[in-house]
Amino acid sequence: MRGADLARFYTVTEPQRHPRGYTVYKVTARVVSRRNPEDVQEIIVWKRYSDFKKLHKELWQIHKSLFRHSELFPPFAKGIVFGRFDETVIEERRQCAEDLLQFSANIPALYNSKQLEDFFKVCCGNTCTRPGTEPESLHPPKPLQLNSFFFCHFFGRSRGIWRFPG
Repeated sequence: MRGADLARFYTVTEPQRHPRGYTVYKVTARVVSRRNPEDVQEIIVWKRYSDFKKLHKELWQIHKSLFRHSELFPPFAKGIVFGRFDETVIEERRQCAEDLLQFSANIPALYNSKQLEDFFKVCCGNTCTRPGTEPESLHPPKPLQLNSFFFCHFFGRSRGIWRFPG
């Protein structure tokens, strides 16, 4: 299925404090076939501010090279050390992250980019976590320790695959 045959929807929700002292955000990507709307692929990853900031820089470089001056590339929240756990700062970062992903959903050079594809990969040592690893807990999910590759690929080249180690 070609990229144009797919509609992409992104949400950034549930900011939570990670045990290591940073905030993680739940990122949900849904890709829906325009030909068959029942064909929905979904991936959920947990990312931190620095992951979004890196993606913003990379996608901005790609967008800049396209010479699409009529489109304003979405700004991104500035990095701060003090006050980064304030609700207003967390919400600003969440909204900027979601705006960035939604913006990329409409530009083939962005949604087909290796940078966006890599953003949704989850592998050993990444900041991503598996949702729901602490039942009935107010704590954010613990980092997922993967012994094998875990990845959902939904950029129109292959179907999503979810593999969690036992």
